[in-house]
Parts: sequence; structure tokens; C-alpha cells
Amino acid sequence: MTRSWTVRTTVVGAALAAALLGVSGVASAHHQEFTPFPYNISLGRELSLPCAGEVGGDVYTPHDRPGIAVVTLTWRTFFNADCPLTVYVNMNNFDAPWVDPYSGAKPTGGTWMVHLNSAPRSGTVPAHGSEWTKQIAIDIGSGNAGLTVTTDSPLNTTLFDPAGNTVRFTVA
Repeated sequence: MTRSWTVRTTVVGAALAAALLGVSGVASAHHQEFTPFPYNISLGRELSLPCAGEVGGDVYTPHDRPGIAVVTLTWRTFFNADCPLTVYVNMNNFDAPWVDPYSGAKPTGGTWMVHLNSAPRSGTVPAHGSEWTKQIAIDIGSGNAGLTVTTDSPLNTTLFDPAGNTVRFTVA
């Protein structure tokens, strides 16, 4: 009885280890999928204190979509105010390994514009229907990339410290 138990335990343990190693190999990656970027304190389009808030979010580089960076942006005012803001996502691919078949140029980056509006809140989250968060998918190619977020406001923290508001990440 003891021998049967030992054999069964060994077989089950080996199968479990093989399954875990196989899953681990499939799920492992050479880069981090989510990279948060620093919050950018900004005034909204009205340039008033009730329209002050923070822009935040992250960059998601999914393993199943090579060359794509999905940027999530959020805009929340510190006060209960309806406040529009335009956010600019400035992205650069430092490696740019591929060439555009139409122009022959290497895509080294670009700027994308996103309009957000932090409407009055119900609790801690802006009211339903406001456009306080959006996602954009950017075909940036694979390699080492960087992203800086700035706004249309003349007063935002990126203007004072661009390097402190830049994140670097890797796109598969």
C-alpha cells in the first residue's frame, strides 16, 4: 500500500510540476505589460482653481498584440467641477525596427490628442456619462519606447519637469 501511494504521489507531483512549468513558460514575458505613468497635476481649460486636477493612467503592451501600446488616460478634478481638458500623448520608439511600406520611413513616434471631461462627481468617481477616462491604441512597433503626457493648459507639471513625467517601456 505504501509503494502504491508513493508512486501515485510521484506521478501526480511530476504531472503538476510539468503543467506549472508549461503554463509558466507560456505566460512569461520579456517585458512588463502595464507601466503606470506619473500623475500630471494640471489646470483644466477654464484655468481656475475649481478646474484643477490630475491626469493619470498607464501604458499596456499586450503580449498577444505585438507592436501595440494601449494608453489609458484619466482626468479627475480635485473639486466637484465640470472641466474639459485636452491631453497630448507624446510617444517615441527608440529602436524603430520596422519600416513603413508606404513611405519607407521608420516610425519613431508621434503625438496623439485625447479630449477628456471631468464632470461633477457622484461620490469619489465622476458622474456616469462623463468622459473622464479614455483608451487609445497606438501601433508603435516593437522595441524600447517612451511616453510623456502633457495637457493644453499652460500650467501642468510636465512643463516644469518633462523627464520626471516620462515613462519608458518595452513593446513586444
